[in-house]
Formats: sequence, structure tokens, C-alpha cells
Amino acid sequence: MCWCLRVYWTVLYNLFIRFFNDIGDTLAPNSNDCHNSCCCCKHCCYCHSFHKSCCVCHKHDRISDPSINSDERRTVSDIHLNMPTEHDYVIVDEIDANYLQVEKRKIETELYYRTVDRAIAEDILTDREDGTCLVRPYKEADVTIKYIVSIYCRQEFYHLYIRQICGKDLYAIGQPKPNERLFTTPNEIIDFYKHHHLLCTNKKTTMSVILKPLIV
Repeated sequence: MCWCLRVYWTVLYNLFIRFFNDIGDTLAPNSNDCHNSCCCCKHCCYCHSFHKSCCVCHKHDRISDPSINSDERRTVSDIHLNMPTEHDYVIVDEIDANYLQVEKRKIETELYYRTVDRAIAEDILTDREDGTCLVRPYKEADVTIKYIVSIYCRQEFYHLYIRQICGKDLYAIGQPKPNERLFTTPNEIIDFYKHHHLLCTNKKTTMSVILKPLIV
């Protein structure tokens, strides 16, 4: 008798379990019939209570909505990439940026600058193209004269001072003269007279020359 009751109870218990499982499957939405099936967990996004293991179901529900224009759709990875982090920096205004002050170009760094005397300068320039020139240091101690431009043209040599205007950060070329052209650096003098005629004078002649700075 006891054995029969045991068998009966086991069968009844199994029927109960199957009955409740069938009810649960009937009430739960079918993911195959759902238009919002999640691409990552293959279950309906509205069934989140049944499939809590998927971490991106709710996000994907918005992204995969067919009513949204294709231009408005973004992948989950795009959302994460575009989210600001604590390491992002934005310059709101130009005054927030630090700019390095660019130092003025020094004539000593130019290819046409040579630390030579007058005799060697003339030897270097001899038989070169008319207007070929180099800049060399003025070796005497002087308040205004800083450099000398040595120029070769038609077998003649011209040596012109580059002067610094007293008390000012301005430069001029040649002997002082009224209304002379001023430059902010010695380099500007050479650059300007590469495109404009420079009146050159020595003890024998005067000539108008376009400068061609020495390269080699």
C-alpha cells in the first residue's frame, strides 16, 4: 500500500510541474512573433523580465525601432564611443590656449651668413652671378653697425652696413639718409632687396642691384 501511494504521489507531482510550465509558456510573449527581437540575446526586448542576462536589450530597443529614420540610428558601440569621459578637454575660447611666442628669425642661421672678413668674402663672391651677396659680422665694437652685406656685380664689390637704429628695434642698410626705409630684422632687408633694386656705391661706381643671397 505504501509503495502505491509513493508512485501515485510522484506521478501527481510531475503532472503539476508540467501544467505550470505550460501556463508560463502560454503567457510569455513569443520572441519569434516580436518585432523588437534583440540582436544580442535573440529574445524580445519587452521580455526583459524573462531575460535579465542581456545588458543592452533596453538600449537596442530604441536603436532597432523601425519607425526611426536610418540616419538617426546608431549602434550601441557608437553610443559608448561618443559618451564624454573625464579625460576629454575642450578649448572654449582662444584665450584658454597657451601659445608659444615665436622667436624672430636670426640672420646668423641663414645660409648666406658667413663669419669671414672682407678679403675672404670677396674671394667667395668672385665670378659669381651679378647681385650675389653674403652677410658677415661687423667685427669692430659699434653701437649701431651690426653686420655688413658684401655684394658682387659686374666685377665690382660693394660692402654696405646694416645699422641698428639707436634705441629702437629697427634696422636700415647703407649710410644714414633722410626718410630711409626701416626694417624690423636684418633678414627683412635681404628679403626685400631680392625683389627691389638696391642702390650700391663704392669708390669707383654706383649701381642698382637685385640681391641674390649666397646659397653654397
